[in-house]
Amino acid sequence: MYEQFLEQYPHVKRHRNFTSDNLELIRDALVSTLANSPHKDKVTIVATGSYGRGEASESSDLDVFILFDSDRPAEEVLQTELELIKIALEKVVPNPAGDTGTFGPDVTIRFDEMLKNLGGDGDTNQSLTRRMLLLLEGTWLYGADRFARYRCDLLEKYIKEGDPDRQISRFLLNDIIRYYRTITTDFEYKVSEGKKPWGLRNVKLRFSRKLLYFGGVLVVAEIATADQEGKLARLPGLLDLPVLERIHSIGQKNKHTTDIFEAYEAFLIVVTDVDKRKQLEYLTRQNRSESELFSEIRVKSKAFSNTLAAWLREQYDAEHPIHNALMF
Repeated sequence: MYEQFLEQYPHVKRHRNFTSDNLELIRDALVSTLANSPHKDKVTIVATGSYGRGEASESSDLDVFILFDSDRPAEEVLQTELELIKIALEKVVPNPAGDTGTFGPDVTIRFDEMLKNLGGDGDTNQSLTRRMLLLLEGTWLYGADRFARYRCDLLEKYIKEGDPDRQISRFLLNDIIRYYRTITTDFEYKVSEGKKPWGLRNVKLRFSRKLLYFGGVLVVAEIATADQEGKLARLPGLLDLPVLERIHSIGQKNKHTTDIFEAYEAFLIVVTDVDKRKQLEYLTRQNRSESELFSEIRVKSKAFSNTLAAWLREQYDAEHPIHNALMF
């Protein structure tokens, strides 16, 4: 049914197929790469970003990090494996990842560290980012069973035994909100003090980052009336779906679902057009008013926000707790 629905949105469909094809290549390559490693059963490789959302293209990089289930430092134990993993990934996705240190084939983490200090003073932007993206848009590149188990373990940190049944999961929702607000403030820091490019980053914030946040909100809304066991049973299936497919799956009867896809189709057309993408890459805060392209995108992004809000109101009646919880 989703495949048939996507016939109306050729760019969304093309990106989805491109992502699926490349993920298959990457997964096969990593199985071969790690086949002879004595540590292969302790390695899980996670992708987020456009590959996690199912919207990658030839211009996409690969946001990835490695979970290593060992008390020994990965840098000492996996020196050879890390180099081979990097080579395998670059053969399929040659575009370099960002330089923030949050992602990359040399970023290794112990999963049990991701379960500690949620919301505490040691909960850095990097740890919040990896945790939220593993939940909201993550997919496995290697170690599918471990990835699924890790995500369930992380969800149990948010939805605990003994929590009140049939109430909205505020801890999870609040962390999703916190992450989205962190993205927006981090954007300001990166472009103002970090001197990062402004234009394309701003456009992504208006569409793909906003969609990521919305995908988390609707998951929390969807499980609100279930008991603790029901929440944990349904969440993995919802989170396994890339965000757009998740919206379609939940909102097949929602009259605003097609509006969301139309807006996102237009966004993908812009960011994959070589000339338009280059124009946005060189756009600055100072000269944005001179760009007719950016002016059009800004108008469309405001309409996109209104469409997402309308979808939520249409999907969940006025008494649904998600509306109050997003405010208070």
